[in-house]
Amino acid sequence: MCNLLPKAIRQMLCLGIVSITTTANAQISLIDNLLHQVEGYNNLSYRSVNKVKDVSADTIIAHNTAVLLKAPDDKLFGYLYSFETDHQNENFHVTDVYTGKDFFRLSPRDSTFSVEKESGSDFILSVIGALQFLRQSYAKKPFPIKLLADTVIDGKSNTHFIAQAYDAQFKNEHLFTYRHYYVNKQTGLPTMVTIVSKYEFGGMVNNMYNQTRYFDYKTNQPGVTAANFTVQAGFKPRADQAPLALLPDGTMAPNWTLTDVHGKTMSLKELKGKVVLMDFYFIGCSGCMMSINPLNKLYEKYKNKDVVIASLTERDSQKKVLDFDKRYGIAYPSLLNAAEVVKSYHVSGFPTFYFIDKQGIIRHSILGYKDNFENKVNTTIDNLLGKGKN
Repeated sequence: MCNLLPKAIRQMLCLGIVSITTTANAQISLIDNLLHQVEGYNNLSYRSVNKVKDVSADTIIAHNTAVLLKAPDDKLFGYLYSFETDHQNENFHVTDVYTGKDFFRLSPRDSTFSVEKESGSDFILSVIGALQFLRQSYAKKPFPIKLLADTVIDGKSNTHFIAQAYDAQFKNEHLFTYRHYYVNKQTGLPTMVTIVSKYEFGGMVNNMYNQTRYFDYKTNQPGVTAANFTVQAGFKPRADQAPLALLPDGTMAPNWTLTDVHGKTMSLKELKGKVVLMDFYFIGCSGCMMSINPLNKLYEKYKNKDVVIASLTERDSQKKVLDFDKRYGIAYPSLLNAAEVVKSYHVSGFPTFYFIDKQGIIRHSILGYKDNFENKVNTTIDNLLGKGKN
């Protein structure tokens, strides 16, 4: 193309193309160099502390230990791995192991294990997996990467670069994801990665902050072999317990008495004569998040009719729910400490919805969220209101 233009313009344009190419190459080299460093070891282990503030008012903290062994013949990841995760806020402590063939989840608390379906979610959260994902994303659609001034962390100088991995608009909102990498200048390994994001999910805009601090790196340890990546001695298979089926239509709904976030008591018995939609949820559940906008619309539609929408959570604190309701404009009541109700209604997955008629009888239930949710709920409630008039 350059040869077809006048010489002066040709020189300027070609120099510009070279300059842009050089800049782009310099940008991606920051990721490539770091990826080359971490992939250069036969095995790599580290510990990390991850802090996430997302849809919840609380900061979720997890302590992690990772071990990765290079496996060139592995078609999925090129690595065998073991990832131990211990959530400090919740009763959740597991070790996920990939053997090159099977995925196991070990529960240290009761020394049991289960065979899991194929999953790459664990690997993509590792130092290596996250960098590979970032590199692949750049190959599909290049994004800005900028080298910033060095940053001192724990007395050590770190190279600091930022990748704007996502940039979009949604309803006049600027959506983005910035990944900050802080790389120890002596070891060439990440000290910290922070992700700052504003994203859309379920028609709502959320802000997320995710920080991971890495430490206690060990590389090329002679004792790390494929034999390390298996179910540990002393672990027994977890007993298969099929979840109970949801209560069938036509069943008298078990009564409950619960307190909402404002301290007001509500019972199902007191709601007799109204159609009741029970929404079992927990903060952070993806399907639960998707259902918020439809439920808000349904509340507005039916709030002056004989319809009550009530959300029930077994695990979320009053503080978390108050913040969550305020953030997402939830007007229907949120009921706390619903663990016993979860059991009595055989709820094993979230979200789960029950429709109770005016006589207190279960007429329909839904497990999970689907795109036709709002229409289905509208139809069900309208039918129940019609029956209640007969």
